[in-house]
Amino acid sequence: MEVQDMLEVNVLVDDKVIKETLNRIGIANKKQQILYPSCYLYTDEEDKKFIVHFKQLFLLTRDSAYNAMCEDDILRRNAIAYCLRNWGLIEVKTEEIEPYNKFVFVLPHTQKENWTISHKFNFRSLVNNI
Repeated sequence: MEVQDMLEVNVLVDDKVIKETLNRIGIANKKQQILYPSCYLYTDEEDKKFIVHFKQLFLLTRDSAYNAMCEDDILRRNAIAYCLRNWGLIEVKTEEIEPYNKFVFVLPHTQKENWTISHKFNFRSLVNNI
């Protein structure tokens, strides 16, 4: 995957705040109260920060063996980044993002303990800090 495919950002708060917030945004199974986070904060070797869809993380670790990214994934990533920008958590560096009609579920922090957060990416397979 090329860097130009990732959404570069300036983080305006502590990285932990971004990571915790992204941990509560994604696809939800409301009946079973399971949340599947869609995006993560990725830091490259040059300390540049990116908001990446979890499928982009697969591309970083598997030499493009898994390339199921689609336009909806990019729209969802951009919709999540748009929210983070509007909440004053990040500035988007690489492109202008617009409000998208792509639905994203945001789990309120007060309800986090009642939900299971299930990651689709195994973080041990990525050397960089996510």
